[in-house]
Amino acid sequence: MLLIGSSLSCKIEGKLIFSELSFKIKSGELCFIKGPNGSGKSTLLRLLAGFIKVDRGKIYLNNINITNKLDIIYNNFFYLGHNTPLKNYLTVKQQIDFWEGLSQKKYNLDLDSFNLKKILDRKIYECSEGQKKRIGLSRLTIDDKNVWLLDEPTNSLDVENIEILKQHLQLHQKKGGVAMIASHEAFILKPDKDIIMTLETPINLQKDPFF
Repeated sequence: MLLIGSSLSCKIEGKLIFSELSFKIKSGELCFIKGPNGSGKSTLLRLLAGFIKVDRGKIYLNNINITNKLDIIYNNFFYLGHNTPLKNYLTVKQQIDFWEGLSQKKYNLDLDSFNLKKILDRKIYECSEGQKKRIGLSRLTIDDKNVWLLDEPTNSLDVENIEILKQHLQLHQKKGGVAMIASHEAFILKPDKDIIMTLETPINLQKDPFF
């Protein structure tokens, strides 16, 4: 597998978030996205996940141009933001059932990688932040996509569950998958690649009324 970003630029509401960003990540590689707050780490992940349209630059997967091709992106990319998207009125089991219905794959309750058995009947709103994070991370085993895009995945996790996440990342690498991770914390694994984001000077795209 080969994931390439070529001269990617992103502007949101007239502000330049990042520009001319290029990278190349191969099968089995782990890439960290580093930089200060506001430098575009989360924005880059959302761009790659298809939530933000690419206006300039190209994204290639296995030498195929997938820029803004949402069907290909959906089939190959898994995105988990720092705010886990859960439905508070569901039980943990119902939330997992919902994801299983979308992907047609199962969360292995016998293995129970993220220690969810004891809270399956609990409503999402009754769960702690750490439990919610584990519920979200369980999708890694349900969706099993080629490219993982993880935004602050260790937030709210204790040492034991950080180690479990580490093991899943290592298994994903051994299977030839790619992972891109944005994190402020000293992380659990040494990356193969780093993308260093810097603060851009915002550009106002609106025309000056005096010209």
